Amino acid sequence: MPPLIAARVLGYGLLYAPNDTGRAALVRDILTCQDQSELDVLAYLYVFGLIRVCFNPKGPTPAVTPAFTPRLPLETAAQNTRLLEPSSSGASKLRALALLRDDHRCVFTGKVDTDCYLRHLAANVGPSTHIDVTNVAHIISQSLSEDINGVTPTHQARWARTAGAMIERFGGFNAHDVLGDDNLHNPKNAFVSSTNPHMLFDRLDIWLTPATVCRPLSLPFNHRVVFRSLPVNDETIPAPDRRIIGLHAACAKIAHMSGAVEHLREFYRDTDDIAVMTQPNAAYELSRALRTLQSVSTTA
Repeated sequence: MPPLIAARVLGYGLLYAPNDTGRAALVRDILTCQDQSELDVLAYLYVFGLIRVCFNPKGPTPAVTPAFTPRLPLETAAQNTRLLEPSSSGASKLRALALLRDDHRCVFTGKVDTDCYLRHLAANVGPSTHIDVTNVAHIISQSLSEDINGVTPTHQARWARTAGAMIERFGGFNAHDVLGDDNLHNPKNAFVSSTNPHMLFDRLDIWLTPATVCRPLSLPFNHRVVFRSLPVNDETIPAPDRRIIGLHAACAKIAHMSGAVEHLREFYRDTDDIAVMTQPNAAYELSRALRTLQSVSTTA
């Protein structure tokens, strides 16, 4: 990744951090860097460790995802072995909960899920009702250790733990406290979407921000999305968590404004073989990043 883009990633990270906690964490990470090479590595970690987990051009999130419950700070969090535990909840259960909570409709377009319409599960439908195929859109949509081939299993596991630590530090929340054992397959991390907006959301081409001022956007779907929790018997299906939504929005802005999104697209350019890191020096950069992280931990 060119030094100019690396500098932009860190600069826009300070500007678009989702909260003061995340901004302060990035400042601390920057101040621990001793030279330009370590700043480049830090930017690489933010792009391929943090932003990458929100960038998912390949479709649905896998059913098995690693947990991320690291301790702070970043170098300490990388030691936590719980990060590779699988989710306790499956994709089918999440889809059922999300459809029920979101009224069997795409949150962007308002179109009723085709299967739910045919099975008469959706309310307030009529001859003019628009239907479409929908699926579950995850906000944090990538497994932390997925697509990191070309390095040793030890490096791959540590990379996943480092990415989990960065999510918590920059997002300013404890992932396990928010998502519990469901990890990524928690209603707080998902909503119902039809194909086109889901694709744009996963590619970081659209994102959601709090609607303090309602401004029409030139989008082919609703410019205002309303999330609600839904009481069901003695339990409540929670709405998507605003902190996770804020982290996704921050990652999207940083990726586009810095130019790093093009490197992520290169990372996934071969959609038939996305399990391989396609950037020529990716394995080297990953190993170098982890060595630098270890060095900083030793000298801090």
